[in-house]
Amino acid sequence: MGDDQPMTLQNRFDAATLANLRRGLMGRGRALAELLAQVMAGDRPVELAALLAPKPGMRPEEVVRLALDQVESRRKWLDAGDDRFGRCDVCDTDLGSTALTEMPWADRCVAHAAR
Repeated sequence: MGDDQPMTLQNRFDAATLANLRRGLMGRGRALAELLAQVMAGDRPVELAALLAPKPGMRPEEVVRLALDQVESRRKWLDAGDDRFGRCDVCDTDLGSTALTEMPWADRCVAHAAR
């Protein structure tokens, strides 16, 4: 790719990969919506522990809503062809299709994931 071409999602991912990433985001969104419904009903599902661990002091429903918002923002970027999708929110590093296939809602590179 020449220097005069701007980086776009279509330059970084083929159509099949983009479709798979969208499916992954939609699946995660559905799972989080179901988890939120359970939390709002007063349940404490096992899946909740993993979301709560890095966010002490927050109410469970706040943590699930934050995760759902993250997935939704990534989906919107993907659907809009926004090149911010699949990049670290801190350093703008491309997360790569391998990592995104595992976790299409990822927002940080390995170096910034623990922060």
